Amino acid sequence: MATIADCITRTKRLIHSNTRTELDAIHTGIAVDDTQIRLKYQADGIRAGSYISISNSTTEPETMYVHSRNGEYATVSRGVDGSTANNWVADSVIEVEPRFTGFQIAEAVRDAIRFMPNNLYGVSTTSVSFGTSTQSVACPDMTSTGFFHVLSATRTARSSEDRLLNFNISIQRQTDDTFKVIRQEGLEKAITCNIIYAHPFNISTLDLSTSLETTVGMTNSMIDIPALGAGSTLILGEESLRLDLHSQGDSRTDASVGAGDRTRYSLILQAQYDRRVGEEARRLMSLYGVRNGASASSVFPTTLR
Repeated sequence: MATIADCITRTKRLIHSNTRTELDAIHTGIAVDDTQIRLKYQADGIRAGSYISISNSTTEPETMYVHSRNGEYATVSRGVDGSTANNWVADSVIEVEPRFTGFQIAEAVRDAIRFMPNNLYGVSTTSVSFGTSTQSVACPDMTSTGFFHVLSATRTARSSEDRLLNFNISIQRQTDDTFKVIRQEGLEKAITCNIIYAHPFNISTLDLSTSLETTVGMTNSMIDIPALGAGSTLILGEESLRLDLHSQGDSRTDASVGAGDRTRYSLILQAQYDRRVGEEARRLMSLYGVRNGASASSVFPTTLR
């Protein structure tokens, strides 16, 4: 199952191209309040005034600012640029002056997941049972996942020879944000209604280990989309670096990267993002059809015939 950490790795491949970042590692584990780190490989790029990014597969990335360097030791400010200071174990990776810090990439990935377009959604199944005199039934599953619209509703057969039939229902949202399934036709016997429904992606928890499929609710075919959105956002923001004359030197002039090159690559990623969103939206439509009607107040008209 693809996780947020996997999506961060995918994003790095998109935005780093053929560039490589100097690497080091934590020699000895450090606590949250430690301001001195011991370097395992003593990378030359770690010096006063440089930024480093610390990461591993389980801990949220942290950005540090280096105040001074003394051999294998560096004195740093912890949790800079909005990141949070964490405990780090030995051999955690240090990226030296990375093009994008691990924290920047992680936040861009989370934003891309939080703001996925509405024509993409999670799909879940549930079932409710009606007695002959039951008009509405509470649906805890919809309360748990949220609800957009019904994709399919079928009822148990009238007899052993009968086939499964579409069943007319509507979904009503209550004032306490719970959901009820309302039958729209009479019943001659107790039945079970099987429902396939669309719902928002679950973005309440986006830790590094969060599964994009089982927790967020994406299908396996969607997991490349957040990386494309995150990469486009990050690259577009980097175009402003060309205007920073203080960062130029003998090895970097204003001609080393053509004006607009980063913007053009950002637009390429955005176009790929839009294409993939369109493909997945059409795939959902081909599987479940086009939504009929729109949500109005607390009632979602979803009659199926």
